[in-house]
Amino acid sequence: MTAGMRFIIRQVAKRADGGDIIRTRTLVQAELSIGRGTDCDLQLADLAVMLRHARLAQIAPGRVSLEAIGGVPVAVAGRFVTRADLLLAETPAVDIGPFRLTLSAGEDDAVAITSERVVPPNESADAGQELSIFSLAGAMPPKRLLAWAGALLVLIGLLLVPLAHFIGEGRASLPRAMVADAARPATAVKALAVKTARPAAPGGFAPDEVWSSGPLSNAHASLSNNCGACHQQAFVSVTDSACQACHIPAALPDHAPPARMARGRLPESGVQAVAHHAFNLPQGRCTSCHKEHEGKATVMTVAESFCTDCHAGLSSRLPDTRVANVPGWANHPDFRPTLVTTPSLTAPVFTRTPLAGAREQSGLIYPHALHQSASNAVANMAQKQRLPVGSDGALPCRYCHVPDEGQLRFKPIAMEANCGACHDLAFAREAGTVRTLPHGKPAQVAGIIRDFTLSQAFAPRLEVQRLSFDRRLPGRVPAPLAGDPATRARAAVVSVFTGKGLCTQCHVISDTGAADLTRRFAIAPVTLNTHYLPQGRFPHGKHKTFDGKTGQAACLACHGGALQSKAATDVLIPGVATCRECHGAPAKALFSSAPKAGDSCDSCHAYHDGWTPAAPARVASARNRQAPA
Repeated sequence: MTAGMRFIIRQVAKRADGGDIIRTRTLVQAELSIGRGTDCDLQLADLAVMLRHARLAQIAPGRVSLEAIGGVPVAVAGRFVTRADLLLAETPAVDIGPFRLTLSAGEDDAVAITSERVVPPNESADAGQELSIFSLAGAMPPKRLLAWAGALLVLIGLLLVPLAHFIGEGRASLPRAMVADAARPATAVKALAVKTARPAAPGGFAPDEVWSSGPLSNAHASLSNNCGACHQQAFVSVTDSACQACHIPAALPDHAPPARMARGRLPESGVQAVAHHAFNLPQGRCTSCHKEHEGKATVMTVAESFCTDCHAGLSSRLPDTRVANVPGWANHPDFRPTLVTTPSLTAPVFTRTPLAGAREQSGLIYPHALHQSASNAVANMAQKQRLPVGSDGALPCRYCHVPDEGQLRFKPIAMEANCGACHDLAFAREAGTVRTLPHGKPAQVAGIIRDFTLSQAFAPRLEVQRLSFDRRLPGRVPAPLAGDPATRARAAVVSVFTGKGLCTQCHVISDTGAADLTRRFAIAPVTLNTHYLPQGRFPHGKHKTFDGKTGQAACLACHGGALQSKAATDVLIPGVATCRECHGAPAKALFSSAPKAGDSCDSCHAYHDGWTPAAPARVASARNRQAPA
């Protein structure tokens, strides 16, 4: 084989008028590839030709070798061969499919190849033949028959059979455990998504399940083969009565009085209003918010606009409303905490107040700065009492503020549990036994002190030591009471309720001037607030960290004013600006566009938390009432 030989290719095509079109080109290479493929040196465009059909090479001057490489032989002088050596002087003719290649000697020992179609193409026949080769018509029923069969199968399997099952199933029974759980009053913790799917009721697959558009939420997973529990009528949307079969109104109160909600709701318009009216889908129905078959996590898939559509311009539709307009989180007004304005044992008064400059009248004397100092007498006493102090030696926030079971808010503060370690109310010691006064009963306190002092005056016992009720330097013994027994008893009672006495450290005392010592002193009632934002939900258990801070540091990141607060009237809850440092703020991670924390309305608010006819918002019974000392 000679490398770098010249091949002169002449391809002859017919014009419409019968004339010839000759295209000539020259290739200098060792061999020539022939076939239908576009990568061949000589392309023969016909299905009868293989993609790479043959190879032509010059083996000597005036002599070439032709080899079929596609598995289909070529015709040389009327004979089908897979390989042939040809003399150019004999001008051999090679037939490949409908083409004939005529070989001859060209100038300068070149190999001249003339390619011409000798079998006329029949385009309609070729197209029909090609379709018949790849068609499944011979192996399949006619298309029309398949279409009718498929339509009938869909009609029977996806409509008639499920419909017959749905109608014949009768009234669906509801799982008792789910009904009992739904009937319990809703709480903020319960409002969170159910993390584990409830097991489905026995019975297996039901034909009407083919109508389901997706899996049920975990809370309703036990109804997965019980469609009639919610869809009580065929081809009718789920109604509120179906929801209230489990979720009774007493457990899920209305968001607001229904009449005011109807007036304050943004009216629908356009195509949406027409469609909802045509299909009897009124505004405010349960399924407006609670979308089922949307996934297993939760049935709450409502957009934030559902809230802001009403609350952005609420005052324009309800001019007498006291609820501020909220167009969104970015423009959320600052908080208006519900504060104790009149403490009382029976009917304390709570009032929503703007946060700026707010003061609370709880009736208690409690300086946070004094109790959280790391270097004063309180810190020394806490350390000596082996209380769980922080790393700096000060009492931590968690000593008084103990989370409740749901990690949502905190347990009510009680004197015995949270104050008694230091304020022990001891008044006498007898042979190792310490006598203490009752808390919250001023008349009994006065009577106990009076009787104890008189008994010591008339029948003194040396083993009994009276303890001082006022503050004094360490090592100083209490000064003896002067005067007759009655005077001494009166002085002892007065020392408890006046000056730096035992009760005056935490309570406001008033002297009525009554002659009866048990009626002379009155203590202002104390009402400790346990929920400053009753219309919001703030799970403290999810806020144990703040920008990497934990423990006491995380508390002070939001309630930083506690270390400087010198009066119980200070309101130490943070404003909305503090919340925005995480909620809605961009994450600190590089190239991250996700917010550090969510800023949707339901992050803090629940729709069914606000109003009930029996217990309107800010009702006194919803607050903890602390008995006075």
